[in-house]
Amino acid sequence: MTFIQDIYEQVIKRAHIGTDKFSTDWLGQSRSYYTSLKARNIEASNAALINLMNKLEQQEQIMRNGNHQILKTVAKEYSDLLDKVALEIAKRSVKHNMATMRVREMVLKAVENVLESSGAAVRVHSVPAIVML
Repeated sequence: MTFIQDIYEQVIKRAHIGTDKFSTDWLGQSRSYYTSLKARNIEASNAALINLMNKLEQQEQIMRNGNHQILKTVAKEYSDLLDKVALEIAKRSVKHNMATMRVREMVLKAVENVLESSGAAVRVHSVPAIVML
């Protein structure tokens, strides 16, 4: 089972959706994206995982705003999935070790500059943006 298949199985326990909705609404891809990945036994792209994280975070916030303990529990489950996807992205970013430390630092600085100049610079706990190298 691939990483994305595992995530899909966990998502459908909380959100009763099919593969088409998962592909479009959760991964931000075409309707057949997930089924194609599954049939070919390959992983989702990093861009799809970032879309997934955005959706998981949105669902976590919706559940966290609820007043019932069950909703709080589901919010925690979404948070755990967020952590799992973030870890997968982090592992992928260092897996190939294609850039030197200096190059990585330069790219991180460039991303920070772009974010600051666009007004989108929101730093949480002084953590820089994720960059795939």
